[in-house]
Amino acid sequence: MTVGVPSAILASVVTLTVTVAVLLRRPRRALQTRFAALSFTLFLWYTTSAVARFGGDNATRLQLTAALLIAPAALSFFSEILREQFALRRLLTATQFITAVLVVAAFSPWGTHLAFRGVVTVFVVGAIGFVLHILFTQARNATLEAERKRMWYLVLGGLAALVFGLGELVVGAELAAAIGHVAGTAYVYFLYQSVLSRRVIDLVDLVGKAAVLGVLTVVLASIYALLLLWVGTPEPELWLFNTLVASFVILILYDQIRPWVEETAAKLLFRQRYELRRAMGSLLAQLRTTISIDEMTSQVLNAIRDCGHTSCAAVYLASEGEVEFRLEGCRDVEAPEILTVGQQPALLQQLRREHRPIAVDSLADRYRESPDNLTGGDPTTQRDHLRIAEAIETMRSLDAQVVLPMLYDDHMLGILTIGSSQSTGPFSTEEIADFLSVAEACAFIIANSQEYERMLDRDRLVAVGEMAAGIAHEIRNPLGAIKGAAQCLDPATLPAEAIEFVNVIVEETDRLGRVLGQFLEYTRPYRDTSQPTDVNEVVTSAVSLLSKGPLPPHVELTVDLAHSLPKISIDPEHLKQILINLIHNAIEAMPNGGQVTVSTAISRDATGEFRGGERGLHHDHTVIRVHDTGTGIKSTDLPRLFVPFFTTRPRGTGLGLAISARLAQNAGGRIDVSSRPGHGTTFSVRLPHRKS
Repeated sequence: MTVGVPSAILASVVTLTVTVAVLLRRPRRALQTRFAALSFTLFLWYTTSAVARFGGDNATRLQLTAALLIAPAALSFFSEILREQFALRRLLTATQFITAVLVVAAFSPWGTHLAFRGVVTVFVVGAIGFVLHILFTQARNATLEAERKRMWYLVLGGLAALVFGLGELVVGAELAAAIGHVAGTAYVYFLYQSVLSRRVIDLVDLVGKAAVLGVLTVVLASIYALLLLWVGTPEPELWLFNTLVASFVILILYDQIRPWVEETAAKLLFRQRYELRRAMGSLLAQLRTTISIDEMTSQVLNAIRDCGHTSCAAVYLASEGEVEFRLEGCRDVEAPEILTVGQQPALLQQLRREHRPIAVDSLADRYRESPDNLTGGDPTTQRDHLRIAEAIETMRSLDAQVVLPMLYDDHMLGILTIGSSQSTGPFSTEEIADFLSVAEACAFIIANSQEYERMLDRDRLVAVGEMAAGIAHEIRNPLGAIKGAAQCLDPATLPAEAIEFVNVIVEETDRLGRVLGQFLEYTRPYRDTSQPTDVNEVVTSAVSLLSKGPLPPHVELTVDLAHSLPKISIDPEHLKQILINLIHNAIEAMPNGGQVTVSTAISRDATGEFRGGERGLHHDHTVIRVHDTGTGIKSTDLPRLFVPFFTTRPRGTGLGLAISARLAQNAGGRIDVSSRPGHGTTFSVRLPHRKS
């Protein structure tokens, strides 16, 4: 047996294994399918090459047929990987036609003639040579150094595989044919790793992966060899037993050997990636003992900046649920101060919908894979195409190669953006997984920090409540005496300027009395006085009560009630108090006039808004919305709206919204608020339906 036979068989086994491995991966993309077709045609070529060495015209015809199939398969694969929409694809149609004609001719009487073999050789080499020419042009015109280098790998590797593969045509040159088989197999493995990583890998990556595979192969083969050679003489029972033992030992040792081999290879061949993983591991250890968001941000940005593989990073925290994110810190990038669904809809909506990292190179692949001609096509496809393009543009404006959500209990508490230097190219899947671990640790810290702030607020409220109950009684008596004394003064015996001061005393004591009343209302223990309540009836009553009073000029109060609302369990007076507080606030937010709309509806639990109470456990809610067209609320003030004594009005007490939120919470609901400065504010009272 000549050396060309085992090398051809080995090459056919490798290419068939690669074909099956690619086809078994999910989800399968067009690039993977076309690569599987190319790998399978090479399997046919190597198999028929081995068979042809034993002679026979039919074997020669099969070998020529396999060679002819390589041309259209190679053109199809490289037209997909290079996105060459015109030259290669136009040539592909002609190549498929010529291939069909030559395959028919191969099984004719002319199929065994030397001239026909020459025609087939020129055709196949010409087609592959044209592909290499396109690759060469792409490599020469590449703008990034890393991309140019990787394209040169494709060119030189393909050229070597083609040149050495021609040894198959030299009669009697078995060593040259064997070298061609090895070169072609190596190039297939290189393309296989590039397809798996969704980018053309560099030489160091290829050598590293080959080294890991080679070491594992040697170790596992050694185990087989030692146990099988121990048999010594042909004893089928003992040979089968040792085969089973060897397989069992390999299954046990594989998971222990592989990490060690991969780590050793990473130290030697992927130093930069190894240092990145170590840095991320050290950062995770630091984050486990961090409770401050400021400290967390500093640690994350410093660690990512010092990795060497990254050039810039930024941390954004949610300030309005999942619709607005504010910049907490950045390194080496001019990041915008705020990201909103309104300004960056495509990127943020995809993050909210998919809850997984987004890499710009993956988006670019999806964009190129979408149909070219969108005019008159499916509107859904057109919208997806435009959203992908918009998301890519947003990520480029952020100098981000990857954007990672900070997720906690399916809520996105923040965003981490990371950019890579141009010399290193896109991040690998392993690197993105390391970054995602950091983002998850950050989300845990943010959630704990927010919970700690809520605990402090509750402690403050308890202290204030205890103090308020005592102070109110201590102040009310002397306050009533001051007011009574002022009212007992005879205006006829007082100078004109003194009368004004007396009126101020009475007004201010009345205001202080109202504050004390709200103190007591807020600190009063909750008593369940709920009953089945018609929401529309309470809304109508509250609006009617306010409409009868004097409204400011140019203020219009309207209602929009949904029909057939189920009754909810709440004290109607409590609900009326909530609505009166919210409507009063809405009116005061429109100093130049405007419209206040009170509406009701049935809604399922929603996210994306700041909540004044705890998250409800019910899904079906009756929602009462109080919307105004006033000045709006600053985003920095939104988190403090329901904190007692916080107010933006000169004469406000800061207790109205706190009391309203508490009343809604006691009924099992909550109050949400969304606002845009200059466009108005909407308060949404969400009350759960009664259980049947």
